[in-house]
Amino acid sequence: MSRELPFIKIPAKNGEKVRKLLQEVQLLARNYRILAEGISLYVPLQPDATVEGIRALLKDDSIEMGTRLFEPAIEGPRTLAEALEGILSPKEIGFLPRAYDLIGDIAILEIPKEIESHSIHIGKAFQSVHSNFVTVLAKKSAITGETRVREYSLLAGEDKTRTVHTEYGCKIAVDLANAYFSPRLSEEHNRVSDQIDASEVVVDMFTGVGPFALHIARKQNARVVAIDINPLAIELLHESMAMNRLVGTIEPVVADAHKYVPANFDHDVDRVIMNHPSGAFEFIADACQSLRDGGIMHYYDFGAGENPEDEIMNKVSRLVKEAGRDTPEVRHIRRVRDSAPHEYQMVVDLVIS
Repeated sequence: MSRELPFIKIPAKNGEKVRKLLQEVQLLARNYRILAEGISLYVPLQPDATVEGIRALLKDDSIEMGTRLFEPAIEGPRTLAEALEGILSPKEIGFLPRAYDLIGDIAILEIPKEIESHSIHIGKAFQSVHSNFVTVLAKKSAITGETRVREYSLLAGEDKTRTVHTEYGCKIAVDLANAYFSPRLSEEHNRVSDQIDASEVVVDMFTGVGPFALHIARKQNARVVAIDINPLAIELLHESMAMNRLVGTIEPVVADAHKYVPANFDHDVDRVIMNHPSGAFEFIADACQSLRDGGIMHYYDFGAGENPEDEIMNKVSRLVKEAGRDTPEVRHIRRVRDSAPHEYQMVVDLVIS
């Protein structure tokens, strides 16, 4: 079935290079045909591809995107709904997940309770439509605990949680069962890393498997201190460091940021990354102690309602003032992603004086 998808128009001579790059970062709509017209190619992209992300990936600010119909590359069911016709009722098909996380060669679905009894059928059908994924998992619990991990159940394919995920050319070793990682933050990893200058000292307080640190060290000769309380996450970061060509340095640290940051930094850090949206507010004082005058704080939190921007700004401004620093200057604030109906993961970039 034809589908309207975003595309980029490129010279045919660049087709194979661009196709491989888009496929590597999982932005290529692989199940649809690339169109050739004259000396140009129209390359179909995943529906969530953005102009900013594509321009950053291809390092070309002149790239423009549009939408048009593309034909499927192969025969057979093109969607999960098509693959499950005759197995699920029309009402049940209405509950099928319309979004999923793709991490390396692992797909992660969130199955609504209304169709949980069909989970195995759904997993097998998903793999029949998306045969490039070795493993299909279902979320079994919420993210919990100090290490911020969740439980999964196997729906189809190989029983594993380890993989190598690639975003913007950066290879990241991941073990979903043992260390935090979210593929939905790929643009944030890229956006923040693009701001770093050479020789900066950056403290990543809740590094997880280290995507911020890796993106930064691949681009700039900066020093990144990557802290996480989970030793398994730091082991994975060491693996990733060996897989990437780094121009900067990463210092992986297994520690509680509450204890490590105040003991090792005193107004001598250029930038702090605080990607722990459910708990970063508890570490504001530690971050403020570490940052130099004019240092940057990338603060992540959850916000809800019609104006989560004001909610987050009021909260972080109060906490910064309580930590003895001046009212922060806001450089950037945005909704990173939906985390629940009417709830968002937010980011605020602040200048701390």
